[in-house]
Amino acid sequence: MSTEQNPLFKLLNFQFQFHEGERTCEIRCPISPIMLNALGTVHGGIYTYIADTAMGHLALHFKKHPYVSLELKTSFLKTANQGHLTATARFIKEGQRILFLECHVKDETGEIMCMTTSTFYRVEHSVN
Repeated sequence: MSTEQNPLFKLLNFQFQFHEGERTCEIRCPISPIMLNALGTVHGGIYTYIADTAMGHLALHFKKHPYVSLELKTSFLKTANQGHLTATARFIKEGQRILFLECHVKDETGEIMCMTTSTFYRVEHSVN
């Protein structure tokens, strides 16, 4: 399924951008009511989802093979309830089968909301 066809990406209004020189993937999206938890702030799972998506698209765009996340670790530093979020994923270590990636999710002022690291594994067949 392409990025344009993914219903969750559409629902969250993800806008993807790749930066060839820096080898990064950026996702920008507005904070909407469906992202908020019971306290009225962005749910931690939303931050992790945005980061995981940015890292997965980074791997696919630059490595030309599908990779899946083996593990994720998100450290939550701050939260928000309005404005927009920007997730920027980058490579830390690139192997043929295993990648180690990092993603920072920031608010519109550039303040880091969370940091996520992940290990991704290259799959040999297309994931349906």
